Amino acid sequence: MKNIRSKAAWAVLAGPLLFTACKKNDRGELSGPLPQASYTVSAPKTVGLTSQVTFTSTSTDAFVYQWDFGDGTIGSGQTVTHTYQAGGTVKTRLTVSGRGGSGSAAKDVVLPPIIDAVKQLLTGGSSKTWILQNDTTATITVGPSDSDVVGYYAGGAANSLPDCQADDEYTFSSGNVLTYNSKGKTFVAGAANCNDAKNTAMDYVTSYSFGAATGSGFAQLDLSATPTSGTARPFVAVTDAPDLTYRITRITANRMTIRAGKSTASPVFELKFKAK
Repeated sequence: MKNIRSKAAWAVLAGPLLFTACKKNDRGELSGPLPQASYTVSAPKTVGLTSQVTFTSTSTDAFVYQWDFGDGTIGSGQTVTHTYQAGGTVKTRLTVSGRGGSGSAAKDVVLPPIIDAVKQLLTGGSSKTWILQNDTTATITVGPSDSDVVGYYAGGAANSLPDCQADDEYTFSSGNVLTYNSKGKTFVAGAANCNDAKNTAMDYVTSYSFGAATGSGFAQLDLSATPTSGTARPFVAVTDAPDLTYRITRITANRMTIRAGKSTASPVFELKFKAK
């Protein structure tokens, strides 16, 4: 059973346990072999935007196990699975105690950057298609700034998007290629409806850069202004987005929220998608 505590709490609780669990001989010395601390670390498993790592003690002559996970939290138990909220390298440590005293061992654990997990979710590892989440309210909202994305338009009711916009497909590949399929026509800002002459097919294939977001968001995509096929200016969801920058602010395997526009842009669109 896993038991996670703060480091301060462990210091209070573990002290009496360690001293009472160890027997002393007639001379007041601890009896028994000195514990030898060692442990194994599983490969990090990406779960959403977190990483799970399992730690297993292979120590000898020990019966108390204290883990320092390197991120400000601790745990106890011979085998513990810990969830990390950030990437990077953390220094972990196992401290064990037995009848002969205590010992410790340390290891560095390299965790995958969150941005890698974001791209895995975006592309499915190779290629993944997304459509606007029309079955929810406020699929598209617009605001004056990054801190207010609803001030201009708080979004419509569920299933209120025009058909020619709701069926649009956006396929992101792990090779940084975006393929847009309008399904014959699309909704152009300022046009009267889906049957307007302006709403002709605007299919394109374009490259995009992928990296850390500037401002709020887990990751940022910047579309190439010149598509490799098609003649329309690339866009995602709305043709009147302020620029070619899109920031992923929330993402799971099936749902994604994107902000269209740089953190300094005005207006800023917020767009809800679902995996097809």
